[in-house]
Amino acid sequence: MGKSSWLEELAIKRNSNVSNVFLLETFDPKRIQQLKEILRNREIEQLFKQGYERYLFFNVQSQVIWDLEQNQQIQPDPMQPLSQQLYSFLSSQNTILLISYVFESRHAQSLTDFLALCSHSEELYDHKSTVIVFCSSISLFSTPLLRLVYSISIPPSTWEERKQLLEKIANELSDVFKSQFNQNLNIPITDDLINASSGLTLHDVETASLESFYESRKFSVTKYTEYKIKILKEFGINFISPKRGFESVGGYQYLKDYVTKRVIKVLRNPDIAKKYGLPVPRGILLYGPPGTGKSWFSKALSKEIGLPMVSISPADFLRGIVGETETRVRQITQLIESLSPVLVFIDEFDQLTLSRTSVMMTDSGVTRRMQNMLLEWMGREDRKSFIVGATNFVTQIDSAFLRAGRLDEIIPVLPPDATARKEILKVHTSVIRKVPLGDVDFDEIVSKTYLWTGAELEKLVLEASAIAMDENAEKVSQNHFEEALKSIEVNIQERERNLRRMISELKKLENVNKRFLRLALAFWIQSEEKVTKSSRISTLMQSLR
Repeated sequence: MGKSSWLEELAIKRNSNVSNVFLLETFDPKRIQQLKEILRNREIEQLFKQGYERYLFFNVQSQVIWDLEQNQQIQPDPMQPLSQQLYSFLSSQNTILLISYVFESRHAQSLTDFLALCSHSEELYDHKSTVIVFCSSISLFSTPLLRLVYSISIPPSTWEERKQLLEKIANELSDVFKSQFNQNLNIPITDDLINASSGLTLHDVETASLESFYESRKFSVTKYTEYKIKILKEFGINFISPKRGFESVGGYQYLKDYVTKRVIKVLRNPDIAKKYGLPVPRGILLYGPPGTGKSWFSKALSKEIGLPMVSISPADFLRGIVGETETRVRQITQLIESLSPVLVFIDEFDQLTLSRTSVMMTDSGVTRRMQNMLLEWMGREDRKSFIVGATNFVTQIDSAFLRAGRLDEIIPVLPPDATARKEILKVHTSVIRKVPLGDVDFDEIVSKTYLWTGAELEKLVLEASAIAMDENAEKVSQNHFEEALKSIEVNIQERERNLRRMISELKKLENVNKRFLRLALAFWIQSEEKVTKSSRISTLMQSLR
């Protein structure tokens, strides 16, 4: 299947004697088979520029030693530990030992002493003997051991590998149909197919291709996309094609206008940015109180841009098993990029990007390794995905994530003003759902819901509808809303304090457009002052100016 970059790297490092032990990080079983074939055919000798007398394979799960060249099992000495026998093979003659498959920490722990012994052994060095270990994540191994060995992360697949694999599968299927059914098959392998299968491992490409063939007698671009979405769902990640745009977002006209000009317009027409020497937007962070509709706005934004949306949260990455978090980050980001262009919505952005001072000492470095991988992905020049983060706690985010090139700016999402509250009530009674309204005065309701969130306004609509249903009323009336208002309590003083704190934080942050912040505040205050007349509220307005 051609010489891959990871094989070339392995050969260079082996020839330069960095270590006698190499960890190959992959989740593709075909990579193991690929290296086995290379060893059996002695192709490795051309890469390593070294002859070998023996090629051994050790299966971690079955504890079986296999002679690859002789294609037979080696019976171990029951009186000696397996590690001692393996070391004896390596130190007595030129030997390559292939070990697989390490996917749990217990596997790694059982091999640690043996690999440490082999890593810089002069006996192995004299024979150029080499130990190659396939694992799902190098983080399964301890940090001291990782300093003694050399690690290589194998990419899911390259363009050339996928081309060769697809051609091989197509030829094999054609041969089968010719011999068994006397039918001539023509399965064209196009660049679109090869590109569409990017991000998948060779095993996944093979499986998706065969599924596609048995369904439609051809290889389909749609099938590869479906397969990627299926893998994402297995990780608990939603791939969404939003059906509603900004018409489903009540109010927030200042926010819609700004995002339309700075994000949507440029992403739809990248030549506009190029004309003015501006980079194409790469991401934004929505910062505002809970319940202000940041998630909903992101879905609508995805629809307005015309991109599907991938929604992820900290729970999708963080795992308790050693090494699993890093593996998931790598797999998920690779799949996302292969599906791009997409909008990536990251809820609770602060939980994934905690500052160094906030990370617990008991974390064992998992969070920092995960963050480093996310920083590398977000900062890549060839990243095609557009990231939208949402947070209620912007000060807890590591400043490295807020730099230009990763996220373009922090955009404030204020509590819905009076105009927005009226629009939200209309959206929840006539757009998202159809509520049979009677004589309802939305202006009166708006005046009594100062500093309420969109989520609470939706709850108010549902409660009023439930009361009307309990009474078997024909329509939902003003009285039903008045009764519903009594069932929801909001701590206005606490919300005012939080709003002052939020504005204070935004004024201090560098990655905030202060002109837009002033315009947003002016819009919010002007709308609120039209319906709210109390002196306490006027004092809040004055403090925000």
